[in-house]
Amino acid sequence: MNVAFLGMGRMGREMARHISNGGHRLTVWNRTPGRAGELVAAGAREAASVRDAVADADAIVLMLFDDDSARQVLDEVIAGAPAHTIVINATSIAPATGRELGQVAARAGLRYVEAPVVGTIGPARAGTLRVLVGANEQDAAAAEGLLSLFGTTRHVGGIGAATSLKTVVNLGLALTTAALGEALRLGSDLGVDRDLLRRELSGGALGFILGYKQAMLADNDFQPAAFTLDGLIKDLRIATGSARRPLPMATITLALAAEASDAGHGEDDFSSLAAYYTAT
Repeated sequence: MNVAFLGMGRMGREMARHISNGGHRLTVWNRTPGRAGELVAAGAREAASVRDAVADADAIVLMLFDDDSARQVLDEVIAGAPAHTIVINATSIAPATGRELGQVAARAGLRYVEAPVVGTIGPARAGTLRVLVGANEQDAAAAEGLLSLFGTTRHVGGIGAATSLKTVVNLGLALTTAALGEALRLGSDLGVDRDLLRRELSGGALGFILGYKQAMLADNDFQPAAFTLDGLIKDLRIATGSARRPLPMATITLALAAEASDAGHGEDDFSSLAAYYTAT
C-alpha cells in the first residue's frame, strides 16, 4: 500500500516508522523539511509538497498540531489525492472541527476516519498507543490494518465520537496534573517531608500521574518532553471551548498552565505544570 504521512513532529515520526516497518511504501511530508532523516534513510520518500505526497496514495495519515493546521493540510490533500482515498486524521482537534472536516472530505469524495491517539512518545515508539476511531463501520474496517500498527484500536462511533472522547481524556490528564501540583504545594506549606508525601500520594488517586512523572518531578528536569505543556494548553482550550456548561476547574487549570508557559515552560513536559504550581 502507498501511504502518505503528513506531519513529522515527535509523534508523527514514531508512528510513521511503524508504517515503513509494516512493509508499506511510505511518503512523508512536513511543513518544515528535514525532520524525517531516519525515515528517509530507511527507505521513505520525502515529498516537497502535500500534493506531491498524496498524488499516488492509497491512504493518507495526518498527525498535525491543531485545528488550523488540520484544516489547511486537508484542503491541500483534497486538491491532490485520488478519489475515494482513505484519509486518517490522528490530530487532536475539537469535536466540532472533526465533524466539519469529515463533511469537507466527504464532499470531496474522500473517506474520512478520525483516529486521535492516547499516549505519548514512549507508546508511539513501542506501537502501544490507544487509538480511538471515529468513522462509519466500512471506513473504520478499511483503516484498521494501518491503525493497528500504532497500537490497540477502539471504534467508538461515528465522526466526532473519537475527538470527543480524546478531549475528555486529555482534560482528565490536565486536571490530575494540576491537582498533584496543589497537593504538593500544600504538603510543602505544612512542612510534610517531600519523600514521605510522594510515597503516600503514590498509593492514592494521584498515583498514576506521580508514578508516570516521578523522575522528572524528583529531578525538576522536564526535558525531553513526551507531551509539551503548550500541547496540553491547546487541548484545554478545546475542552473549554467545546463544553455546553462552564468547566470551572478546567478554566482555572488553563489559566495556571498559560502562566507557566509564559514563564518559559511551554516546550517542557506537561508535568512541569505540577512543579510550577508547587513552587509559586
